[in-house]
Amino acid sequence: MNPLPSTSDVLPSASRRALLERLGQSQELIDQAEVRTSMWTDGVEREILWGHIRLEGYVARVRVELPPVFPLCLPQVFIETLTPPVKYRPHILVNGRLCLEAESDLFLDARDPWGILSETLWRARRLLQEILTGDRAAAFAQELVSYWKGGLFAPAVPCFVAAGERPHLTKALYQDESLLAVADNSLDPIRFSPERAPVLPSVQRNAVYIPIDPLAVDRDFHPTKLARLDTLRGYVRALPERDRRALNKLLGRCGKHSSVVILGVRRPEGERALIGIQFHDTRGRHPLAPDGDDGRIEQLKLQRRDAAFLAPRGGANLDLRGRKVMLAGCGAVGGHLALALARAGVGELTLVDPDRFAWENTYRHVCGRAWVAQPKVTGLANELERLLPYITVHPYERHIETLLREKPRLLDSQDLVITALGNPTFELDLNQRLWNTPRSPPGLFCWLEPLGLGGHALLTRGRGTDTPRGCLECLYDAPVRGAALRNLAAFATPGVTYTRDTLGCGSQYMPFGDLDAQHLAWLTARLALRVLRGEERGAPLVSWKGDASAFLQAGFEVTPWYEAQTRDVQETHAYVRSDCRICRT
Repeated sequence: MNPLPSTSDVLPSASRRALLERLGQSQELIDQAEVRTSMWTDGVEREILWGHIRLEGYVARVRVELPPVFPLCLPQVFIETLTPPVKYRPHILVNGRLCLEAESDLFLDARDPWGILSETLWRARRLLQEILTGDRAAAFAQELVSYWKGGLFAPAVPCFVAAGERPHLTKALYQDESLLAVADNSLDPIRFSPERAPVLPSVQRNAVYIPIDPLAVDRDFHPTKLARLDTLRGYVRALPERDRRALNKLLGRCGKHSSVVILGVRRPEGERALIGIQFHDTRGRHPLAPDGDDGRIEQLKLQRRDAAFLAPRGGANLDLRGRKVMLAGCGAVGGHLALALARAGVGELTLVDPDRFAWENTYRHVCGRAWVAQPKVTGLANELERLLPYITVHPYERHIETLLREKPRLLDSQDLVITALGNPTFELDLNQRLWNTPRSPPGLFCWLEPLGLGGHALLTRGRGTDTPRGCLECLYDAPVRGAALRNLAAFATPGVTYTRDTLGCGSQYMPFGDLDAQHLAWLTARLALRVLRGEERGAPLVSWKGDASAFLQAGFEVTPWYEAQTRDVQETHAYVRSDCRICRT
């Protein structure tokens, strides 16, 4: 591993000193400044500027250092003293450094080191003014987790606790006397463990979650007050009466050894930060109960793993956790589609496919070669549950029509059924089933064109009082009675064989790449999410028009429908046929 560049590799020592001296001469930024050469802990001499910033009647003695890789990073600004002193100072780290990382909109131009240095000092002055004149209690509450420290060498405790608005019991899980996790569901730490053989808890004890709002009762709030029993009791007593009564009952169910408390501290922006404490040296009633006994508080570092914390940071929608989707067809498109839906937050997937993974699936399936010779539904289910928490997957190694004969009511429990089968015969049969069953969910059919020519996704609603017309049957007709069906939305000319084979009979495959499968999965997933969020009430046909170069070079011809597409992605309802035998009645 290469070491970081030295000072001379990034900016010569003389240039660094000249920059700091120029800063010291800019009295609108800093005054009484001087530049010295000091020895850092790595044994290398550095140029450092000391000076004063005067704001709002305060004088801050500051230190400005240029890290070894400057100007590829920000200078560091330290507050050494404040006169008059300020007891609680947000945005200043333990070593006195101003936390300028929040200035994420500051883009660095390494060709302009003076611009970086002067802009950093302007922002340091602005942040210091906010510290001195702003709402310091609100700042501490907003950045609570950053200030909350656990034991010096103690690992973070995985936390699977929902940050609700009411007190509730949760579980503290121990291996011997070591706290493994805190969880509302004691199975979560086991199910979501990244290790294949997680350490199993030997003891479970009741713990309690308490939502508090310190800012409502303490305009001088500081995180250290949550680690003092007297002030913590005050915050708990400020709970609404209904919550205090509920909490007292919950604390009665916590024995003297049930000492873990998860605090849901309201932040100024409204959501709750989770921090943990553990009581020690308790002998009788819980320290937070009325007339409770005293105890020593240990701060716990929490590593949040609850869905409300994890999902939004990846763009997932918590409202989709209760949604159920059936996906028929777990090949290249279906695999990408299943992963996209799970990552969007869909909580339950039913996977249906009779096939097994083969080596030739490797380059265009999300599972790669990991599950060769295994059922596609089993491999895909295992990958989804390995990659993502809070997802329930039901795999069925069946043809879709076989499964629905065995479980005719299975469709009724779904919010959406999607097919990526690439087989119009099976899909038309499912389309008819959806329209003949009053309580069926919406159906979403997707299919690819050969050689990157494009792809399509069609939504149909099934029979209902306000159901819009439009279904898969509308897209198909037979030019001659008894002849093969043709798709009226096709981009590739019907009646031509586009499949290829490498081994003779039985080895045919449709030529398309992984990027084509991803593109169609992306298009279909976006339409599916519109349905699941209640944003789509119609029955659109959405078509993606790809590049025809490879298709034409192979000697094939496109249809007038392809030529008529004016955009890369086009949505239409004009495909609906007045004589459709399925959706016209």
